[in-house]
Amino acid sequence: MADRDLNRELNPWMYDSSGNLTPEALKQFPDLAGTPAPITTGGSATAPAGASGQQLVVHPDALRTAGQNASQLGSKMTADCQNPAGNAMFAAATAMTGWAIGGAITTAHQTWELQFLTLGGNLINIGQSLQDNANGYTGTENANRGHLRALGG
Repeated sequence: MADRDLNRELNPWMYDSSGNLTPEALKQFPDLAGTPAPITTGGSATAPAGASGQQLVVHPDALRTAGQNASQLGSKMTADCQNPAGNAMFAAATAMTGWAIGGAITTAHQTWELQFLTLGGNLINIGQSLQDNANGYTGTENANRGHLRALGG
């Protein structure tokens, strides 16, 4: 099942009867209209003789954009954890001193903060990996073009 087919199954309101994005979906998700997916199957190039299946097409610019977005979100998440939770959480835990819920509030907050920081760090790593992959694809394509030009004369 292609990404668009899955998206149509999960979000039928986003598509009209012709399978196009609705105006509401375009307003809410403008990136779906103009940006190709980072990796797609199919494409217009012909497969080598004897090859079967669909061609894999990689769009380095889309990978870079996805990587930048993931890194920015991860950085924002980790930065947000540097801000104090505020007096409300501490006041709630202090008000419950002697009750099991007081310690549970503190433990829940610490657990949440650790998970949030871990997710933010993972997003930063994923973002960097996506950008590194995009650069690798671009570098390989450029090197292959250079080799083919050298062979051609």
